[in-house]
This record gives sequence, structure tokens and C-alpha cells, in this order.
Amino acid sequence: MENEFKGRVIFSDNYKTTIDSIKLINKSVTSRAAIVKSSAESLDLSDSSDIRIIRGYENVTQILSENLKQAEILCAYDESILELNSLEGKVRCTVHNSVIQNKEEYIPAAYVTLKFYTKSNLVSGKATEFSDIIRTDDIAADLAREYVKERAYFLSKAAPSNSLIFIDGSMFSGASTSGNFLLIDYLLSKDCRPVFFVKNSESTIITKRFDFANGYNSDLHWAYVNLKPGSVSPVFAYTSKEGRSKAMCFMKVFDNRSPVRIEFPLKAFEEGWYGDEVFDLIYYQYLANGSSNNVQPRIIQVSEMYAREILKSTNLYKEIERMGLTKSMNEERSFN
Repeated sequence: MENEFKGRVIFSDNYKTTIDSIKLINKSVTSRAAIVKSSAESLDLSDSSDIRIIRGYENVTQILSENLKQAEILCAYDESILELNSLEGKVRCTVHNSVIQNKEEYIPAAYVTLKFYTKSNLVSGKATEFSDIIRTDDIAADLAREYVKERAYFLSKAAPSNSLIFIDGSMFSGASTSGNFLLIDYLLSKDCRPVFFVKNSESTIITKRFDFANGYNSDLHWAYVNLKPGSVSPVFAYTSKEGRSKAMCFMKVFDNRSPVRIEFPLKAFEEGWYGDEVFDLIYYQYLANGSSNNVQPRIIQVSEMYAREILKSTNLYKEIERMGLTKSMNEERSFN
């Protein structure tokens, strides 16, 4: 990790001036602020695609307890986002957070941005060249575009070389998909190998394409019934109709809990960048988390905790009150 970000919280250049510009906007009644997840717009797997089982990974694999170990170095990325809708537009504050774990400690780093999106020329006209007031006809598209740019910039500074990096969410994520694959190419160029985790999915491509999975409600249902705790499904190669590809499998961590879908860049996986021990390292992280009610790798949970606490420590709630954009707030979380 570059010294610029290691162990530090860095605010975007225009953070303070954006707050000052928002304060110039006329006061209005607003909806409540909400803490959200960027992965809310994730796409699921499409039936109009190609899928096959990767040679050498045709069978269910049971992870052995004697193989479990902590990675020498491991990284995770997560974010926490505060959104506020007003009559004039949308405020979005994003905390991009990474945590590096070695044998001795967690090393966090964070990048905090603040942007205001509006369709109004009257509102954007009050902005200065040093504030991030974005005039757009498609707020949702620009939200996704700016998020991808911010994340790529942050990870270009914060992602370590010669490490795995765990990322909450799918490689295929709506408007962010193209940016995800550019990010993956960059990370792999540093030998920083991304692994994506999908907790909930309604995909049925496996149940529709493979006879052994026929009759189940969804791919996760098939995996739940056929996997034992601590086991991994066959690994599938999935290619979308657009030609983007990934390796994916399912892991059942606990009984009576839904399995998770784990995704890797296909070419890197087939070329052996991850090795078979990657499943041991992943399962170790789930067990280290120690909660059957919050099934996610420990290091992702730690990164998420840092992101949320950093967001709260910005005192942005009080700043929003001073902006005159809202008088009441409600924290909500939504997970995919």
C-alpha cells in the first residue's frame, strides 16, 4: 500500500467546498437519509449465456480442518454510503474502505467523497468549480459512474500487491459491470487477486442447464441441499452474452444457512493464480467471523465496520442539518 493512504482517512479534494456549496441551496422538505449498499443494483446471472464445469473441479470438495489457516497477507474492500434525497437533488457521501490483514494486525485505509447530483440548472448554477455539484439528466447512471471511478482511484492507492482481495458483491453489477472488469485487470496487474462474494441470488442458470440440478427452486437451493457444511460445489465457467466471463462456485458454511456464491476472474482462475488453497483460506475467514447469523468473511466484516464508523465520525449528519436539507434521519441497511 502506498504511504499516502496507509492507516489514514483521506477526504476528496472538494469535500469541504461541496458542503459549502450545498448550503447555498434553498432549504426544502426532504426525505430521510439512508445508509445504503452500492451493490443494490447488482444483476443476476442470465440464461442467455454459456456455462460449463471447469476441468479438474467437477466434484464437490470437502474442506479439511487440518488445512485451515490464516493467509500471510489478505485484503478486503467494502464501502458505506449515506444518501439523502431532497427536492433539489441527491446528496451522496461514500466511504471507500480497505483493510489489510497480516499475522499481527489489521491496517485500514479510507477515502471519503461527497457529491451532490441534480437535474436542475438553477441548483448547479450555484456551484463553484471547486465543488462536486453534478448536473445530470440521469442521476442513477452518474451515481454508478462516479462510484466506479472513486473505487478504482482508491484501490489503485490502497490495494496491496501479492495478495488476495475480498470484495462484497458480484462481478456483474449492472451499470458498474464494465468498471468492475477494468478494475479487475488493474488489480491482477499488481498480482492483487480479487474474490467476489454474493450472499443472495435468485439465479436459476445451473438448475436449468444441468440435469443434476433439475427440480430445485434456484441455484442456491440446489447448493444448499447438496452441500455439507464446509464443502464447495463444482466450479463453473460462466460467460455472459456480452462475452464477459468468471469462474464461480458455491460454498456452504453452516447448516441451516444459505450457501454463498464465490466468483473469480475466469482466465486467472484457470491459469492457476488462486490455487486450491484459496477455498481453505476463504472458509477459515468465515469460521473466524464466528457468527451463523452474519455469514461473511471476517475481514469483510472488519472492513465494513471501519467504513461505517468512519462515515459516522465525519459528522456529516450534523453538516446535513446545517445545510437545511433535512430535519430527521433514519439509518437503514440493504444487502444483496
